[in-house]
Amino acid sequence: MKRRLIILALVCTVALLVSPAFAKRSPPKLVAPVAKDGIEYSAPLDREGFVVATWIKTKREIWSRQIYVIKHEYKLGLESDVQTSFITGLELQDGKLKIKNERKAEFELDLDTMDVKVLKGQAVIDYTNFKPPEK
Repeated sequence: MKRRLIILALVCTVALLVSPAFAKRSPPKLVAPVAKDGIEYSAPLDREGFVVATWIKTKREIWSRQIYVIKHEYKLGLESDVQTSFITGLELQDGKLKIKNERKAEFELDLDTMDVKVLKGQAVIDYTNFKPPEK
């Protein structure tokens, strides 16, 4: 009886250690925030495709702006990690915030008007019409 408990404990421990290795996607890397005039611009991991402006002194959020949209597919069972696209880079340049994402798309956010301009790629990533390849 005691031996079975030990074996069961070992199997459970190994299963817990090995299971993260089966993840198809590694977690996204944190993007370094950029700052100007007491405001920090960041790309939080819990808001995919959004940029957030925060007062540096008080840490209070001023605004958040969606830069691009991802239309997720749920009916066909396409895995959500395949559909995600996180922001990978932020850069301030001439009063504008340059944004890059994992799909190699590039955007420009005018900090005065809050207008988003697509420089490269698409503003909407649409998986709702996804058709799996035929076998």
